Amino acid sequence: MMAENKRESMKLEIGSCLDAALSQLTHIWNEIGICEEQRQERQTVVMHHLRNLLQEMVDEEQEMSNRLKQSVDKCQCELKTLVQELGEEHVKPDEGLTILQLEKLLRSQVDSLSKVKQQRLDYLKSLKETEQALCDALCVTPHYIPTGIVPTQKDLDKLKEHIESLTSEKANRQSIFSSTKKEIVSLFENLEQGPNTSFEREVLCEEEDTFQLSLANLEALKQLRNDLEITEKENEILAHELYDKIKSLWKRLRVDEAEKEDFQMTHQGHRPKTIQILKEELQRLNELKKQNLKKVIEEMREELTSWWNKCFFSLEQRQTFTAASDDEFTEELLELHDLEVAKMKAYYEENEEILECIKKREDMWKKMLEFERNANDPSRFFSRGCNLLQEEKTRKKINKELPKLEQKLSERIARYEEEKDKAFLVDGCRFMDYVQAQWVAHEQEKLIQKEMRMKNKQKQTQEEMTFGSKPSTPSAKRRFMGTPNKTPSKKLRGMNGTVAPSPKSFVSSTLMPSPSPLRRPPRGNTTSNTKTPNRLRNPARVQRRALMDKNTQDTVLSATTLSGGSIHAHANLSIASTCSSYSDFTRALNSTKTLNKRSSAIPQSPSNQNRYYSRVAYI
Repeated sequence: MMAENKRESMKLEIGSCLDAALSQLTHIWNEIGICEEQRQERQTVVMHHLRNLLQEMVDEEQEMSNRLKQSVDKCQCELKTLVQELGEEHVKPDEGLTILQLEKLLRSQVDSLSKVKQQRLDYLKSLKETEQALCDALCVTPHYIPTGIVPTQKDLDKLKEHIESLTSEKANRQSIFSSTKKEIVSLFENLEQGPNTSFEREVLCEEEDTFQLSLANLEALKQLRNDLEITEKENEILAHELYDKIKSLWKRLRVDEAEKEDFQMTHQGHRPKTIQILKEELQRLNELKKQNLKKVIEEMREELTSWWNKCFFSLEQRQTFTAASDDEFTEELLELHDLEVAKMKAYYEENEEILECIKKREDMWKKMLEFERNANDPSRFFSRGCNLLQEEKTRKKINKELPKLEQKLSERIARYEEEKDKAFLVDGCRFMDYVQAQWVAHEQEKLIQKEMRMKNKQKQTQEEMTFGSKPSTPSAKRRFMGTPNKTPSKKLRGMNGTVAPSPKSFVSSTLMPSPSPLRRPPRGNTTSNTKTPNRLRNPARVQRRALMDKNTQDTVLSATTLSGGSIHAHANLSIASTCSSYSDFTRALNSTKTLNKRSSAIPQSPSNQNRYYSRVAYI
């Protein structure tokens, strides 16, 4: 309605303007004196101009309208393309908008998205430049983004993550390169040499930033370091071997300690210069060794004997090296000794674990024999500072660990023999035979000592029955607290003032009278202040002691493990060997009652001995 009113108002205004203009034109024409025909022509021109002006105005407006429509279409197309390229969501304009409003809105959206597109392209260009620099340094392929399109935000994020990973990888490779380069520089210094190849010169002489941190270059760098380390390790081993040979010759030639210390302090390390000096020193010592062949060979024989002992070689095995008894001291003999020492040293190093376990087992065996020998010594109960509890714990520990160690050695040697397909000899025989022979010899020695004790006891009993028992005084008694340092010189007296004899004199004078006519009669009352001798006490204690001895013997025998080795010439007697079994003891006790003997030492019957020997052989 308002538009209609404005249009009518415009018409009226145009009409009034046209009337005023026509009035002015008519007045001018009248004043000039233009004729009617000319006036008509001029009016026609005025109308023509008016029509043209209006038509131009209409055409211009129509052209503007068309431009706006074209702009809308173009903006819509650009907006659609930008939305697709940027991966954004398309927002449809509101309905009811004029062409001018729509064109303005669309043009604003196109300008905004165009800026986003340009920002992404600029950011992509910056990221690609950074990525390309990293890829050139690391010699890797860049992240692929198709050219000619606008990257999405997801593509940019992926590229950014790829650049971060490349940056981290570069830092890691740079760190590896720096540390490896330092090691290579140090190795070159230790090896006293410089770079020889172009790669080595590039590593050592060029700047670190110019080195391409490719995987191939890093692998070549590590290989160079490994080669140098191997060379240095070879030099170290060579220097160690040279020093071992030099020290061995020093020992054989008895070189002064001050001279050896001065040489060692002056020439340390394993650089080529030091190795050359060591070679010269070794050559000098070898020349000196040739001048002292006899002395050197004798010392080498001592060293060889030490290796034989460590390897538990038997006499037959040692005699296979006939050069040990050769008295013609020549360089060939020295070389034979060198080869034999090297052979024994290699054998020991190859079987060091087994040989050390065998040595440990031998130490435990000797300790067990020592404990058994000490157990038969009654004076240990009266010595000061004795620790019987600790001794018993140690003895039980040895009896427990010795069979385990023998079993472990047996399994380890069995694996060795299976792998090497040859027997492992200890003292010339297999290990199991060696251990078993030791146990059998030990038990036989115990039986021999037991028989000797029984014979001595029988002899003593026979003498006591013939000549009477002799008074015996303990060799040493441990004083308890409160006991005076000196024994009172006065003899004990009875109630009536008489002197009481000692218990031992009472036993020896009343129970077993001596045939000597000079024997003095007992003095005073013998019924008071006397002590029953040990052999007259309750016989049940003798029986209990026999049971205890029997159990101890069974415990010792059950703790043995079957193995093999050299036989000791003499083994010590254990506490368990005092009685073979309880049945033997009772049988012998009954026989002594029949013979009316007082001694508790019962000889073992031949049948029991045969049964015992068969038991040892079975074990």
